[in-house]
Amino acid sequence: MRLAILGCALIVYVFAAHAQEPFVTIDGDAKSTAWWVLADFHPSTAEVRGIPAAKIRKSWCKATEFRKDLLPREFALNEDGTDALEGYSFELEGSFDGSATKQVALVGVYEECSGKRGRFFMVLDLPAAGAPRIRLLDAHLMAHQFGALKLDEDNTITVMSCMDCDDYAMLRWDRKRRKFVWSYPSYE
Repeated sequence: MRLAILGCALIVYVFAAHAQEPFVTIDGDAKSTAWWVLADFHPSTAEVRGIPAAKIRKSWCKATEFRKDLLPREFALNEDGTDALEGYSFELEGSFDGSATKQVALVGVYEECSGKRGRFFMVLDLPAAGAPRIRLLDAHLMAHQFGALKLDEDNTITVMSCMDCDDYAMLRWDRKRRKFVWSYPSYE
């Protein structure tokens, strides 16, 4: 009986410790390398904007969109107290396809039920009534899942893999083809 109680207590402890895992952990020295390069994100929610992770992709058990309040204070603020993420966002609102439907573009991290993690980017239609609808989903397994967004004046969404680097892709609505189209920087 005593062994069974001890075993149950150990199981509860392990689950409680796992539930309190921080959203971001750093693998390396953040004083010599940018934190977003070293960051490893741990999704903790089973839905994004009311859409269950398994409805986004069948293999997903967790998905969490990035938000500034989930980052440690030292990553969100510069030493002088200014916004370290100024000019970058984790979500953008607008009408990216020129329609009357409001849309939101967002970036986050997902975890497959197998335990593998990656980054996702999605555009959701936000109808006046009813649940959000996935308009576009781009997801990739990757060791470092950081992502941020920028919006250009012409409604082009830039999806950044890091801050202050040239690893990005741009998404814009192509009116002739009536779909979102990706473009990538050319290095000549």
